[in-house]
Amino acid sequence: MNAFPLLILLALAQTPAPSKTTPTPTQETAAAAAQEPGGRILLAPKLGFFKTTTPLSGAFFLGAEAGYLTPLLGNRLAIVAEFNFHQPQVSGTLGDPQLPADAPYTLTEREMAILLSAVYRFEGTLLEGTLTPYVGAGPGLYLHRAETEAFGGTYTESEATVGFQLLGGAEYKLGPGGIFAEVHYHFTRVDFLTTGDVNLGGFLAAGVGYRLHL
Repeated sequence: MNAFPLLILLALAQTPAPSKTTPTPTQETAAAAAQEPGGRILLAPKLGFFKTTTPLSGAFFLGAEAGYLTPLLGNRLAIVAEFNFHQPQVSGTLGDPQLPADAPYTLTEREMAILLSAVYRFEGTLLEGTLTPYVGAGPGLYLHRAETEAFGGTYTESEATVGFQLLGGAEYKLGPGGIFAEVHYHFTRVDFLTTGDVNLGGFLAAGVGYRLHL
């Protein structure tokens, strides 16, 4: 009888079965790092259409943001500083019995805002992580300048007010960042002679841009 097959069977029986290995701390650290975002610095230009809650017309909106994606809440909380600008206006006529005739006027309200918001990003929740919805809110400093052209002259008023904004949007991953669309609501009150005590905030609709992750 050939003993060679028997020796092979004995050798296999004595070979220890493979066991499950526990990941080392180095492996766990590498796995955690792989789940972190590619870049924590967020930079984005913005373009949109803004409409106040007053009779002022809608106007194009220009903005820029710089943010930092913190490690808080599982790498989902970003702190974002934003600067934006828009300039709506309204025209009409002033009709009064004391005036010899109706007087035309144009009111232009120039607004610049400096905002600081906390933004929660729902990373990895939709379309296998390629689409990231987000919501945010925060205070802002609004710089207003109202110019009224009437009766052959120009009358100017300016004021700085404090307000806040609410925002929501979605970002689609593309290249080193993502294209996004978002909406904002701003609230800030002024008390000009030409406008009265009103909220010159309103809605930013169809704000779009490209957010770079560095």
